[in-house]
Amino acid sequence: MTTLSEPLWTPNWAAIGHANLTAAIRDSGLDSYEAFHEWSVRDRDGFWGLVLERLRIDFTKWPERMLLQGATVEDVRWLPGAELNIAASCFHADQTDTAIVARSGGAIHEVSYGALHQLVLRVANGLVARGFEPGDRVAIAMPMTVEAVAAYLGIVWAGGVVVSIADSFAPDEIATRLRITDTDTVITQDRIVRAGRELPMYEKVVAAGAARAIVVETGASVARRDEDTTWDAFVGDDRDVTPVPRGPDDVMNILFSSGTTGGPKAIPWTHATPIKSAMDGHFHQDIHPGDVVAWPTNLGLMMAPWLIYAKFINRATMALFDDAPPEAEFGEFVEHAGVTILGVVPSLVAAWKTGRIM
Repeated sequence: MTTLSEPLWTPNWAAIGHANLTAAIRDSGLDSYEAFHEWSVRDRDGFWGLVLERLRIDFTKWPERMLLQGATVEDVRWLPGAELNIAASCFHADQTDTAIVARSGGAIHEVSYGALHQLVLRVANGLVARGFEPGDRVAIAMPMTVEAVAAYLGIVWAGGVVVSIADSFAPDEIATRLRITDTDTVITQDRIVRAGRELPMYEKVVAAGAARAIVVETGASVARRDEDTTWDAFVGDDRDVTPVPRGPDDVMNILFSSGTTGGPKAIPWTHATPIKSAMDGHFHQDIHPGDVVAWPTNLGLMMAPWLIYAKFINRATMALFDDAPPEAEFGEFVEHAGVTILGVVPSLVAAWKTGRIM
């Protein structure tokens, strides 16, 4: 086996000088990465205080300290005494900046931060108008679209809990996740188009036994149950509504393990979890305002909420593609959207190489 003695790639001095990590080292008053790392381990209150400042995390009540460490590694409380709603920290970009560039139905369109914020408020108002209260759970079972992102942030804004369900799941898999979380309302869409094939989405949600569905219509002729409603009828007006303050330990998203070893296990994300996502995006992916980030994923995977928070809190642009990423059209979209940071997995790269389509 060949071992590498040198890195395959090293950033030039211009890239190093522009990096968020370089700026953070400078702001901390230290003179090297090694010293910065040592400080981050030794003074966690100081390090995470710097992170919160750089990310501009909004609090309605500032934490008493960054963490309260117990006798073991597992016995720890982050941000004790704080109140926040992490969705509020996603809208510090200029309202005219592009929040999302999306390909839908073959056409590419852009959504500004201001327009996305209005849609998030409309989701939150729609939930409140229908009697939803903080802590209530709402599932999302649909592809990563503008509506899915707005629904996600709108539920969190209203103090609710998103139950993440992959759009590829069969009805029994959807039903299992609804049962585990005791969730009766699902936001979905009528159908999905993948590589020229039309696939049912709403029908799977109905077959899973969802008591109530909110359906984004894409033009398919799908008959709805009387108890269900369309997305357009669900969303309320865009009057301003204050994001509901929550504790850092309050759950705002329930994801799931794959279920390959027994049944799927629920994985809670709290209002504090996305701060780590945004910090990773800030330092590891080096996301800056003006970057365009594409990462093929869906809300059934942890990369989707990671993408939402790492991208919006860092005031960048999210690129969403509405078809199968192994196809050549995805590469064309990446080019046309001006993507500067592209997230991939080995299987996707292997498909591109095997098909010689990139």
